Amino acid sequence: MEKVSLSANDSAAVEAVALGMPVSGAVTTGPTQIGSFNVMGRTILPGSFNVAGDRYSVVNKILQPGESYQGEPGVMMYMSNDVTMQANFAGWRMFSGEGLAKLSFTNRGSGPGYLGLTPNMPMAIVLPMDMNRMRSINCKRGAFMAGDPTVKVYPKLLPAASPLACCCGGMPPIIQQLTGAGIALVNAGGTVVARDLQPGEKLLVDSDAVVAFTDGVTYDVQQVGSPLTCCLGGEGCFNTELTGPGTIYLQSLSYEKLIKTLVRQTGGGGQKGEEMSGGPSTEEMSR
Repeated sequence: MEKVSLSANDSAAVEAVALGMPVSGAVTTGPTQIGSFNVMGRTILPGSFNVAGDRYSVVNKILQPGESYQGEPGVMMYMSNDVTMQANFAGWRMFSGEGLAKLSFTNRGSGPGYLGLTPNMPMAIVLPMDMNRMRSINCKRGAFMAGDPTVKVYPKLLPAASPLACCCGGMPPIIQQLTGAGIALVNAGGTVVARDLQPGEKLLVDSDAVVAFTDGVTYDVQQVGSPLTCCLGGEGCFNTELTGPGTIYLQSLSYEKLIKTLVRQTGGGGQKGEEMSGGPSTEEMSR
């Protein structure tokens, strides 16, 4: 593949990588921090990974002869001729929001091969989790996208501080836990920020914003305020309360929030709403 040069007028232009070749003109802008939050928009993956695009990202994974990689159904965008794909029963992971099957990609050739992966959700970015450092992390249901074969996905009871947090905290009673070693790739929507919470430090967040948090973080809810605020404040009756120590990851546009916005724009998903907005119905979006 030849190198393709694109014009770039921004002084912050950087080189993204597609299929192992640099493509000039892919621009990354914006701060790396917002207050005490770290912006995770610049996806940097070590070793045999390359990433093209800050949004609607494509992850290019180099597979050495005999090397395997795992992913969820639907994440494969392309793969070299010697790479084979096999579906296996997902086991317990299907109770954590994943599908009935998991995919295994293996390079059967004598030379390096490649595999292209994309998130399954719209407006998504790829959030890498270094399991060699974390060992274990709690994620929202269905967040796992792909990872090394050593990464394990399990259902886990939400470590909630109260029964009310299981019902009103934005996450269901059963969430997803990632364990193991290597790199795990997680789906997230919009822009993701990370924050390290000190012991006893509390943070209130939107109930749909939580992507993942490390062990040690306490998950609870807090009422937003008066009945008028609950009805007209746009945040429902409860906010999620996270208490340290640990690291939390928040997303600006969850899939649930996107669906709610589309439903409002289409007038509830009926035919009348579609005619008014010119967009598809909710049923069509679900398909």
